[in-house]
Amino acid sequence: MRKRHFLGLMALPPALWAFHRLRHGPPEPLNPLQSLLSGEAEAGFARVLGPEPFMFPRDHAAHPDYRHEWWYFTGNLLSPENDAFGFQLTFFRFAIAASARPSASAWNTRQAMLGHFALTDVNQRRFHAAQRLDRPALGIAGMQDTPARVWIRDWQAHHVATLPEVWELEARGPGYGLKLALTTTKAWVEQGQGGYSRKGPGRSNASRYYSGTRLAAAGEVTVEGTPMRVAGLAWLDREWGTSALAPGTRGWDWFGLQLDDGSDLMVYLLRQEDGSPSEFSAGSHVSGTGSVVALAAPDLAMEVLETWTSPHSKRHYPARWRLRIDSLGLDLRIMPRVADQEWEGLVRYWEGCVRVEGTRAGKKLQGLGYAELTGY
Repeated sequence: MRKRHFLGLMALPPALWAFHRLRHGPPEPLNPLQSLLSGEAEAGFARVLGPEPFMFPRDHAAHPDYRHEWWYFTGNLLSPENDAFGFQLTFFRFAIAASARPSASAWNTRQAMLGHFALTDVNQRRFHAAQRLDRPALGIAGMQDTPARVWIRDWQAHHVATLPEVWELEARGPGYGLKLALTTTKAWVEQGQGGYSRKGPGRSNASRYYSGTRLAAAGEVTVEGTPMRVAGLAWLDREWGTSALAPGTRGWDWFGLQLDDGSDLMVYLLRQEDGSPSEFSAGSHVSGTGSVVALAAPDLAMEVLETWTSPHSKRHYPARWRLRIDSLGLDLRIMPRVADQEWEGLVRYWEGCVRVEGTRAGKKLQGLGYAELTGY
């Protein structure tokens, strides 16, 4: 084990130790995602307790007083030769302690950073994924406020412009890579009540949550060392908090869908330990003109039509869904573009590009998007 990696692991919070042991040791009964996003954090962390106005571009940057945070980019891309790709680039920040501890060491930090980068080659049915775990010290990884930037070694997300707002992404793995500019085409969406996204009955079972539901993507994808120009649509989810999930929450199914009528749909379905849906499941619908309708659990009728068994973990995941939202006249079928998009890193989950077919008020509709399935 490299010395730097060892030093980084020595300072990991308990939930990230659980992640590491899932990868390198016997599985534990603990659900690491539940451990990280629920339970009682030490005193001193800031809490999400109600709606607050977002302040842009400031809120694109880090919020280190909260225990956890992420910058979550996903999207679907197409080359001029009709090579289709899905991508995910995520930066997670986890606080090790609520306050800095005095130290003369240049390695001293109260944060840890985890990065996930995946590229799905739809035509070749291949899923490439890599992860990085580092400490934001000595420039190896970090978070910059103005302009907002997060990075882990040579992976980065950088907010480079406003009016319109532009993010630049760059990441690479063994033989594949990504370099994109993402430009906003709609205003940022405040999820929940003014960005106060409830995940449970407790006042602090919540996060601050906003989304860029339709970002125009353009740039370059590299596959097996060959670069190619691509364009498409991307999605950004930004979320931070301290104790989001209620006890007994096993996992969630999240969908970010971009439909060909110009509308966008976000849905997350929280699952309890017995598999039943949580009353705190929610979502939002953004029209082509940018008007937003908040969705609550009673609005969402989700049915699993097929399942898929991973050849790697033998876990069973939903693999085809029917989603009805009667208040919007939507009746949609959602299907993975590639079956095997399972992550095998520090935490195991399924995250991948999906396609959508269905109707709105009887009129045909289709689209693309991303889904995330945890706790299976």
